[in-house]
Amino acid sequence: MTSRFSDYFRTFAPTMEKVMHIETISEMMQLCGIADVRHPLIETADLSQVVSPERFSNQQMTFGFYMVILKGEGCGTVRYGQSVYDYTNGTMLFYAPRQLVAVEDVTAPTGRALIFMPELLAGTPIEHDIHDYTFFDYDVNESLHVSERERQHFYASLDSLTEELEHPVDTLSSELLCSHLTLLLGYCRRYYARQFASRKPASQKLITQFDTLLRRYFDSGKARQSGLPTVRQFADEMNLSPNYFGDMVKSYTGTSPQAYIQQHIISLAQSRLVSTDLSINEIAYSLGFEYPQYFSRLFKKQIGKTPQEYRLAVC
Repeated sequence: MTSRFSDYFRTFAPTMEKVMHIETISEMMQLCGIADVRHPLIETADLSQVVSPERFSNQQMTFGFYMVILKGEGCGTVRYGQSVYDYTNGTMLFYAPRQLVAVEDVTAPTGRALIFMPELLAGTPIEHDIHDYTFFDYDVNESLHVSERERQHFYASLDSLTEELEHPVDTLSSELLCSHLTLLLGYCRRYYARQFASRKPASQKLITQFDTLLRRYFDSGKARQSGLPTVRQFADEMNLSPNYFGDMVKSYTGTSPQAYIQQHIISLAQSRLVSTDLSINEIAYSLGFEYPQYFSRLFKKQIGKTPQEYRLAVC
């Protein structure tokens, strides 16, 4: 369990009951007071139809399914750690199986929900692509805020999926439902891309912070002591989930955080090869490599020459 989840449990222990696990869509619908479950592996729900929504107040929950919620009014306050996120209309929340959800003050919720079981994806193209929808692993403070046009667009797509759910199950049902699901998740990816683009100043600030942390790590000699830095390490320092951090960096720079770190390392290596008399092995160890051979392979892959060939060519 990560330290952030430990903080989470300390925060909620005095006010919330033990964690409730809801394994199936049928169980979820029963808790919501909605008896008509059209498909055991995928369902949509109108949150305004939830009976006795207060039962979800001050409750910690985990699920055996994926869930996408387009939040309206009365859906309660979402907490994470010691921060409170009380979103306005048009906020989308994404939950993967076994993720912890905590909600307070549910009154008369509005909005829509899409729920689907992992089993629905078995044997379909989306089974292998589901991990590409990285927003399922974002933290709640990294949620998606959609425009009114995007909200209407999402609702229209959800209505199309709901219409397919009304059709009697046949040999094409699973394929068509997964096609609708893929389309909906694709739109969510597009909405997030728009959000990243519209937050360029904030992204630039985060990239500047990332650069500063990178420089400090290597300038302090920590690389020699602790080894190569990881993406998760920097994401944690910036209070971001690794997936959100990765998508933000890629949106702004066009490259992944791992590649960005490697570029920084190779740039430092080039400088040290030219400006110092350190051996190749010494440079490799100073940059955090446990094995100099790995450093040489990475350098040649990036530059097209081995470190020794580069030093001879430049010096």
